Amino acid sequence: MAHLRNYVRLFSLSGELGRRHRPSPAAAPFPATLASIEAYLEETRRRVEQARTDLDGADREAIVAGNSACRLWQEGRTGLRRGVLLVHGLADSPFLMRDLAEAFHQRGFDVLVMQLPGHGTRPGDLLQTRYQDWVQAVRQVRALMEREVDELYLGGFSTGALLSLLEAQSRPGIRALLLFSPALRITAMARMTCPLARMGRWSPRFAWFDVQPDSDCYRYESLTNRAICEVDRLIRTWRRGPGREVLRVPLFVAAAAADVTVDSEATLHWFARQSCAPRRMIYYSAAAGSLPQGVKWMPSRLPQQRIHDFAHTATALAPSNPHYGAEGDYRACIHYYRLDPARYRRCKAGEEDCLGEMFRETPECRIVRRLTYNPHFDAMLADIDDFLDEVKAAGEGRLVKP
Repeated sequence: MAHLRNYVRLFSLSGELGRRHRPSPAAAPFPATLASIEAYLEETRRRVEQARTDLDGADREAIVAGNSACRLWQEGRTGLRRGVLLVHGLADSPFLMRDLAEAFHQRGFDVLVMQLPGHGTRPGDLLQTRYQDWVQAVRQVRALMEREVDELYLGGFSTGALLSLLEAQSRPGIRALLLFSPALRITAMARMTCPLARMGRWSPRFAWFDVQPDSDCYRYESLTNRAICEVDRLIRTWRRGPGREVLRVPLFVAAAAADVTVDSEATLHWFARQSCAPRRMIYYSAAAGSLPQGVKWMPSRLPQQRIHDFAHTATALAPSNPHYGAEGDYRACIHYYRLDPARYRRCKAGEEDCLGEMFRETPECRIVRRLTYNPHFDAMLADIDDFLDEVKAAGEGRLVKP
């Protein structure tokens, strides 16, 4: 029902499309001739500066830095160099992977947080971006990282998690995978975006899943049907390819049961079929229930913190995040923007009853702000530490037929 409501929004977009909803030159794939990580970092920053429409204020540098790829390097380190490449999700920017990046850097990793094509610039750039552009970008940046480190780990959130998985299964050599809210399946209603995106060639209103104020400087609030359709195509590509094989690369997964963006049940079933050594999963849900071997339950209902449940956007961000955290300056209320403007204003003003997943209201939680941080972030890092210790003793990852 929640997704059906989103499609109703299509018919009230007239007059709301502005410059940020048109593609910029930054929508193009990355050049095939990127010679170094430094060149890649410069290219992503150039695209942000060229395309964004909100760089006139005092926060210009913060916006440019947060939306550009970033590197955290272990300067002067000798011996074995471990690196991790982090990939953000759909409509996101590198800023949303910064908390994980800092955590890995503190653990002795060289870290690169990449920027996917069409992201970090303006929502209109996702009118032309294809999933193949994302796949190719991950492959390019992986190759740049492999020149600098001895062992490479891949980590990703949502669509970025699926891109990391696809890369690990397509080409051997990844030491371990860390997937946060992976987009292994989306709803049937979301798959309707493909025909709507085609209709968008003739009528702009059909090109957009939703148009929002875009008040979040690190994540698109407006989203194209084409972008969601490309995620569906990416999932189908993964299922037809080596995704049918059993992954033997060490695997860590974190997912939330109440997620309305991706199907976490599909993630649970996929994880249960794996024979990785080691493999760990954290599952955030209101009740423990029956979970596959290797899955650790963590409570998602925390009344003392007014947290009614976890959201898709919760797993990879720390409570201390200055923008999305418990005391952050951004409130995720876009689910009310068209459906209930009064609730949207109250939610933005901090009058919400609970934090949780959007469209999950109850009599006790009539206004729900979407949860944008993980209250168990430190506990998750402790589990990641244990996982990394196990990986050190594990053999080289490989793929085998089931």
